[in-house]
Amino acid sequence: MPDLYSRRSFIAGVLTAGMLSTAAGYLLTRRAPVTLTLVTGADNTGGRNLLINLWNRFNPDVTLEVVTVASSTQDQYDKFVNTPADIYNLDVIHIPRFAARERIVPLQAPDGITLLPPVQRVSQVKEGSAQLWAVPFNTDVGMLYRRITDKAAADPEPTLDAVIGGKRQFTGQLKTEGSVTDEAYVINVLEQALAQDRTILDERGVVSTSLGQWQRALGPLAGALRGNRIVTAAGEENTNTEFEKGTLRYMRNWPVWYPSVDRTEREKPGTASIRLGRLPIGILGGQGLAIAKDTAHREEAEAVIRFLTGMPAQKLLATYGFAPTAQEAYNDPEVKAAVPHLDVVRSAVEDAHPRPMSAGYADFARVFRQHTYDYLYRRVALTDGFVEGMQGALR
Repeated sequence: MPDLYSRRSFIAGVLTAGMLSTAAGYLLTRRAPVTLTLVTGADNTGGRNLLINLWNRFNPDVTLEVVTVASSTQDQYDKFVNTPADIYNLDVIHIPRFAARERIVPLQAPDGITLLPPVQRVSQVKEGSAQLWAVPFNTDVGMLYRRITDKAAADPEPTLDAVIGGKRQFTGQLKTEGSVTDEAYVINVLEQALAQDRTILDERGVVSTSLGQWQRALGPLAGALRGNRIVTAAGEENTNTEFEKGTLRYMRNWPVWYPSVDRTEREKPGTASIRLGRLPIGILGGQGLAIAKDTAHREEAEAVIRFLTGMPAQKLLATYGFAPTAQEAYNDPEVKAAVPHLDVVRSAVEDAHPRPMSAGYADFARVFRQHTYDYLYRRVALTDGFVEGMQGALR
């Protein structure tokens, strides 16, 4: 353990030092100083704040101020647009709505970076276009954590069917306690359905409207919940808490939690290591930086975005647990040494499916949560109203 974390800290330090010269390369000189406002959700890692501090250190005439807005799937649009901004850090599912309401403007794809195909698709102005509505800041995908008690023992990566079909050894975000945890629930249920039928939500986010298909895809999850074979949790942090009690072997969560979970678990005498594995098909997450249409400082905002999404920034964020957006970051030998599971994350991202990329996504999520929760926990049958509700939301 000390070698792994010493190396990770060393690499992060080297990359931070390298970012100083990168920030200097974006130096902008103005007659009158300007402050740009970045409106975003919370960052629990410190990686984003480090990048912003580096930018501000070398650009005293064009500084970046972060305004953190607590929001959920239902209210991010309203809260963000009611907060004055030059740059938005948007969850991928909100990009279509901001674009449809003409709140953001197209950007050129970054030079010298080869975005992973699923990451590029969810940000493009249109298919095949070089323009993006938002430059990907980080990507994300659901992963299967597992606790290893003996490194010498054979430990084949399990299937999700085996995990939820066995003893009570798995926890995930399969419970919700209101709007803050609703989206995590929706994502986890979609991943469980995809484990049964990869066409239920395709690689472009087109969702099935076959009632029978949904009934079959959600049947195994319903059986596992009703058989008390899953420890349900509301939200990512509560899932970590359940896993860290030490009685469970498997957990579904995002890779960004890996550094903190791994460090905590390795200190326990019964845990040899924590490994990340793939889900059959994970849901694509992530965030992108978009320029507000009404900003008076587009040139400066573009320079900030190029810095925050460039290759040095990608590699630095990887050491903080973020999944990079570009192929080049995954191929960097130092980053791979500091983040041993990076190849598994890349494989999962490349096969991930996005949620429906529609301006009506928030309404879709509300319909999906209501009907599936009633089916899974209250034994209310899925009916045509379920698929009709999804169709109406995405129309």
